[in-house]
Amino acid sequence: MTSKNPLSANASISKQLLQNSEIGQLNRMQLAARAAIVDGSDVLVVAPTGSGKTEAALFPVLESLGMVDGQGLRAIYVTPLRALNRDMVGRIQRLVSRTKLTVAVRHGDTSQSERRKQAATPPDLLITTPETLQAILPGKVMQRHLRNV
Repeated sequence: MTSKNPLSANASISKQLLQNSEIGQLNRMQLAARAAIVDGSDVLVVAPTGSGKTEAALFPVLESLGMVDGQGLRAIYVTPLRALNRDMVGRIQRLVSRTKLTVAVRHGDTSQSERRKQAATPPDLLITTPETLQAILPGKVMQRHLRNV
């Protein structure tokens, strides 16, 4: 493993994510996980609390979303609890601030107006729970949006 930070071919999105994260650079674990994810490998990251596992998983996904101009839902982040959804949406919105990427959260408490907004203009990344994902998958509008995930 090298100490270099091999960010994506689109260095501007990678640089912006790092600046927004306030971590400065990815650590060894994050770099190793990122490389494996970018290569298309199945990855399980086991590391202590607070070591950056979330960023290890998010950075390659957000980088790939930022490298290609696209419209609509292109990634889904599933958490087991609504409370984690709320935490993750704030963290991810900070990461993608000053980029073109959009993020939204969807769970049982999501208002009808927000659901309509997401159906009309889906975010690039949707954060949800397994139960909500199961509930929205059969919808015809959602099935159209899922083609790009």
